[in-house]
Amino acid sequence: MNIKQAFAAIAAAFALNAGLVAQDFGASPANYETLVVDYFGERLVDPRTARFQFTSEPYQVFADISGYEGLPCWAVDVRVKSRMPNGDYGGYVPYTVLILDGEPVALEDEVIRMVRA
Repeated sequence: MNIKQAFAAIAAAFALNAGLVAQDFGASPANYETLVVDYFGERLVDPRTARFQFTSEPYQVFADISGYEGLPCWAVDVRVKSRMPNGDYGGYVPYTVLILDGEPVALEDEVIRMVRA
């Protein structure tokens, strides 16, 4: 085996490994904005008046969530501004929402550990 063949074999192994890892995550959630807004709708006192700024598109992470380790998830960074009890708006608060199999499953502060893929 010459050097070119060895490099080709190594490149093929890396490509195969990358393909297998990508399959674990499934397709990137196309409707992630709607998923995130609905997810926060269940957690905010007045979700109709909340304002959202999406600061990233979905990206891949491995997360440890309540007993499950190394779950391949999609993560989305968002800033949320909602009304305070006195009726005024507070400032934007940053969050990361994890999406698994097309459904939001956790916020970053509910996750034990998260590693970007």
